[in-house]
Formats: sequence, structure tokens, C-alpha cells
Amino acid sequence: MNKDYLILLLFLGACSTIKNSPKYQLSDGEYEFRQPGEKYKKAFVTIEEDSIRIFLDEKPKEGYIPQPFKDQYFLKRSFDVDVITIPFKYRPSTSSLPRQLTSDFNGNVFIGFRGDRFALRFNETPAGWIQSHKHRALSVGVFGGLGSTSVTPWTTNNQTTDEYSGVVLSRGLAFMVGVNNLTVGIGVGWDFLTDRDKDIWIYQNKPWYGLTLGLNLN
Repeated sequence: MNKDYLILLLFLGACSTIKNSPKYQLSDGEYEFRQPGEKYKKAFVTIEEDSIRIFLDEKPKEGYIPQPFKDQYFLKRSFDVDVITIPFKYRPSTSSLPRQLTSDFNGNVFIGFRGDRFALRFNETPAGWIQSHKHRALSVGVFGGLGSTSVTPWTTNNQTTDEYSGVVLSRGLAFMVGVNNLTVGIGVGWDFLTDRDKDIWIYQNKPWYGLTLGLNLN
């Protein structure tokens, strides 16, 4: 694996571990709230040391008391900005090369829309009621960034004898799923080689498909 790319993965992993982002936690703010069998209602939520206070928009000055021991769901929609990397790119076959799986260095900024659902669940056991918290998120949007790619005689239909790492500008679309502080997904993108061999590079502006890993910034 490319050394620079490995360093980037370690950096993203460290940041996602130490970052205590409200994006992945139920925190004070506006949500849509419901319990099983109900429709979502707009509400303002405040988190206290050992409890959650809910104020429905229809009764903003009265604290709402949920039905006891029934699951509670909190939905938050937001604008999303992530730093993402694509560890693997699948490139379809061309007239001169079979399909390829590459792992070149790259870094991108993702911009899109995100929905976070926080679930507070109650399970009855012989020892009493146990409370658990779960978080899931979905994001869809566009991304752009830069990276490196191998330029060789084989990726230029033998129109150059040089072998080097070229700089590419990437853009594309991505769909990502968040589980707690981990965000992964799939993307489709296009690369634009920026140097002298851009007109003979066989993957110029050709679609690729890849796995995305993200770190939330907002």
C-alpha cells in the first residue's frame, strides 16, 4: 500500500477516535421526535446529566413526557461537509487494459445532505429494564479533490515511455452510511489528469467506482 495513503488512513482513524462531535451524539437542538406508532413531530431537545427533556413545537413551553419504557426516535436533517478518501477505485476495462483495482493516494471534500437518527431503546430483562442508544446516518452529495495516479506506457496505449505518478483532479457523487463516528459508502467519480499526458491517458474523464471513508467536519 502507498506509504502516503497509509499515513492518511491513520490520520483519519486517529481524528475519528479523539473527535467528540455532536454529529454522532444526541445533543441540545431541534429534532423530529416520535415513539412507535406515532408520526414524527418537530421538537426541541435538551440533554441533562441523566435525562432528556423534550419540548414539542405545538406546546413549546410545556415539557413533553414520552410514554414510559417505549422506544424513542430523534431525527435530525442537516447540511453535511466531510473530508473523504477513496481507498480503492475500480476502473472498468478499456481496449488496452483489463479492469483495474487501484489504491493511489487521494483526498476529497464531500458536500451534501445528511439525516441522523438517534434511537433510545428499552429492553425488558429478568433484571429489569435496560436502556440502549443507537445512531445511524445517511448522506448523499458531491465531492471533489485531488490525488495521484500511475502514468505508464500501458495506461497511455504505449504513447509514452515514461513511468511516473501524475496528479489528477477528481469529482463525483457519493452515498454514505454513518454508524456512530464511522462513515463509509460508495462513490462514482471521474479523474482529470493535469499534466502533459492528459490527452493520451486512457482513463481521462472515464468513470470509476470506489469505496469511500469519511470524517465529518461540521
